[in-house]
Amino acid sequence: MRLIKGSIGVLFILVLTQLVAAQTLQIGLVNQDPDPVTAGDVVEVKFKIENLWETTKYPVEVEILPEYPFEVYAGPASKNIGVVTGTQFGGDAEIVGFKLKVDGKAVEGDHEIKLKIKVGETEWTYKETFFIDIKSEQLRFRAYISSSDITTPGAKGRFSVEFANAGGYDIDYLEMELLPSQDYKLLSTSSYTYIGQLQSDDTESEEFQIYVPENVEIVHIPIKVNYEVNDQVYEEEQNLQLELLTKEEAKKIGLIKESYAPYIWGGIILGIIFFFILRRFKKR
Repeated sequence: MRLIKGSIGVLFILVLTQLVAAQTLQIGLVNQDPDPVTAGDVVEVKFKIENLWETTKYPVEVEILPEYPFEVYAGPASKNIGVVTGTQFGGDAEIVGFKLKVDGKAVEGDHEIKLKIKVGETEWTYKETFFIDIKSEQLRFRAYISSSDITTPGAKGRFSVEFANAGGYDIDYLEMELLPSQDYKLLSTSSYTYIGQLQSDDTESEEFQIYVPENVEIVHIPIKVNYEVNDQVYEEEQNLQLELLTKEEAKKIGLIKESYAPYIWGGIILGIIFFFILRRFKKR
C-alpha cells in the first residue's frame, strides 16, 4: 500500500512539475498580415513562444482553435515546435504561424482567437485571448446599358450591357442571360454570355442585337446574373431599360435626316402632267 501511495505521489509530483514548467511558456501575437484583414480574405497570424523557466522535457505543440468567422486555410491546425529551451525569449523566441480564412459575411471589428498548448501529456487552452482585426467591404455590383444605336421604335440595332464592380471584392464566375420580353426580338445567336472574373474597380461589357417593334417606346430588358464573391453564390434579376425617341423627336435633333426625294419626284410628276395638259391645249 505504501508503495502504491509512493508511486502515486511521485507521479503527481512529476505531473505537477511538468504542468508548472509548461505554464511558464508565454505566448504573444506578433502580427497579422494583412492588418486589418478584409472579410472573405486570408490572414496569416504569427505567435511567439517564450520560455521563462527551464527547458521543456517534451516537445511543445501549439494548436489554433478557430471559431466563426475563422477557419484554417492551409496547413495543420496544430504545429509541433519541438523542445523549447529555457530562458528563451525576446529575439530568441520561437515563432509559429497559421493561415486563416475569414468568412465573407464577417462583421467588422476585433474577433477572438484562442490557442491550445500541449507539452507531453499536459494540455490546456492558453489563458489569454488574442484578437484579429477584420474590416468589411461593400459589395457594389451593377449592370446597365452603356451604349445603343437603336434610337426609334421599329428598328433593329445593337446595345451594350456593361457590368461594373465598384466594391472592394473581386467577383468570380460572372454570367448573364437575357430573359424573354415582349419589348424586343433577339437577333443575336445567344441570350447567354459568360464574363468570368470581374476584379474590384473594373468593368466589362457585352453586346447584343435586337429588333424593337413599332409600338414600343421604352424597351424593358430583363436579365439574370449569377456570380460568386468569396465562395458565396449570388443570383439576381434586374430590369434594364432603353428609352427610345419618337421619329418626330429624332428628326428634330438630327438623328433622322428627312428625305426630300418624295417631294422632288412629286414635283417632277406634276411638271410632266402640267406639260402634257398644256400641250393638248395648244393643239386645240
